[in-house]
Amino acid sequence: MALKLHFGALRMTPVGSASGTRGRERSWYVVRSKARKEDYAVQQLERRNVAVFLPRIVEYGRDEITPLFPGYLFVHIALLEQYYRVVWTPGVRGFVAFGAVPTPVQESVIGFIAASAGEGGVIRLLPPFKAGDRVQIKSGPLAGLLAIVQRPCSGRGRVQILLDFLRQGTPVELPVGDVDRV
Repeated sequence: MALKLHFGALRMTPVGSASGTRGRERSWYVVRSKARKEDYAVQQLERRNVAVFLPRIVEYGRDEITPLFPGYLFVHIALLEQYYRVVWTPGVRGFVAFGAVPTPVQESVIGFIAASAGEGGVIRLLPPFKAGDRVQIKSGPLAGLLAIVQRPCSGRGRVQILLDFLRQGTPVELPVGDVDRV
């Protein structure tokens, strides 16, 4: 009974719209996945020919790639035609909705996230430091020492710093997680 309400609301002409085609055009929607089942939900949706976008992120100092929005993914569908195909997919909990009707996401939001992502939809954070920044080492045998960033973060998540050691600049490379801005 509740599902009929979803589609009944979709057939109504939105205020300011000349036609009632909303729901038949492809739009992006947010879908909730089951806990830690984003990858499974993506695989199952793709098997059902549903366009899916699962943005991921890599944090510095970690090799693990995790979902940008844990428990959520985006689908690009014509809501009236593919609603049940998505809702009945294993690994999917349902659509994100404000009210009775799933809420579409603006194309520009998806475009921004996709433009920020590289290969495979993975977003790599920008280096937190730039050359010349003063930092303090927060762990390891050099903990507590002050230094200056000589070279910002590499793709491996390491930063090269210049220690003032015995009145001589000594370059040291550390994981970015071992230094804090002063």
